[in-house]
Amino acid sequence: MDIHSFLHSWPVVVVIILAIAAGFGTAGYVIAAHRFRQPFIGFLVRYVVSFLLLILLEMALLYLVPSFHSAMRDLTATLVGGILGWIGVSHTVSDSRVILQDSLPPFDVDVACLGGVLFWAYIALVVAEFKATGKQRLIGIFVGLAILLAFNFFRITLSIYLKWRTGVDVHDYFYLFNMVFVLLVWVGWLRTLRRRRAAPAPAGTLPSSPLPH
Repeated sequence: MDIHSFLHSWPVVVVIILAIAAGFGTAGYVIAAHRFRQPFIGFLVRYVVSFLLLILLEMALLYLVPSFHSAMRDLTATLVGGILGWIGVSHTVSDSRVILQDSLPPFDVDVACLGGVLFWAYIALVVAEFKATGKQRLIGIFVGLAILLAFNFFRITLSIYLKWRTGVDVHDYFYLFNMVFVLLVWVGWLRTLRRRRAAPAPAGTLPSSPLPH
């Protein structure tokens, strides 16, 4: 998908992005509420604002500097091609296209394959969790993005390999699993946060007892 076709289909893109945002936001709050009590509106506002800002930044970058996404697509195709060659898949790489040597249609690494929407959803979930400190958020973002980036390479490589090996196209279904994996990574980070314990009573004070009826 190039810049022109991407912008031409913007209504569909907006609907998909909003659906993904709503799904992650709702699922994120339900999961987080089991561990930390927090207001739904506050969590949702932090999540939506963070997510939309990141999406707008990527859209602006895509429009103003399309060569950046093009370079990322080419780099992704080159790295995936290297992995495929290492496991014995005959192929060639042309820009962002991975061409298999078995008369199969070429695999084009488009903008969606880069996983930006899922990365931004993860960052927004981390930012939305108000129990975390700034340091915990930074660690969660960097470690989480590294895991998600590695998994995205694995997803693309495995999709092409299965297409080459079995003829079955699982790319779109695998993308749906990627959404679940984002939540799993976020839950893993969430579990590293400790619940705040109640402050201990001052020395010499007795615990309060219920008043008699």
